[in-house]
Amino acid sequence: MEWLQQNGLTLLLTLFVLGMTLKNPILARVYGVQSLSVHQLAALLQAKPSPLLIDVRTPMEFASGHIPGARNEPLSNLSERVAALRALADQRDVVVVCRSGARSLGGAVVLKRGGCPKVFNVAGGMLQWSAQGFGANR
Repeated sequence: MEWLQQNGLTLLLTLFVLGMTLKNPILARVYGVQSLSVHQLAALLQAKPSPLLIDVRTPMEFASGHIPGARNEPLSNLSERVAALRALADQRDVVVVCRSGARSLGGAVVLKRGGCPKVFNVAGGMLQWSAQGFGANR
């Protein structure tokens, strides 16, 4: 009990940080968001119909290079755009990408909660896309 009194704040802070770190992966699992590798995404982009590809990075990040055909819908505005994006998807899969795969996981959860039936997150994001030699529009 004495240890808890002396270290309670540290324990509470640790639990808070852990909760914030695991929030999106847990929600993604609950809502059924699946991950795609960049190779799987490249193959999907060649298919007809191609998925609705949403890049949730900032406009400045998007302008520095993005996957051809991607729409820039910053994560900060995504909740407001869910209905419009759901209508755009119209029977297509929705794929969400960001720089590393973390923000896009949160964005994918927002879209899934908003009624998009099949939503995927790009594992590794644009960092992995570039590392695997895929091109980006500027």
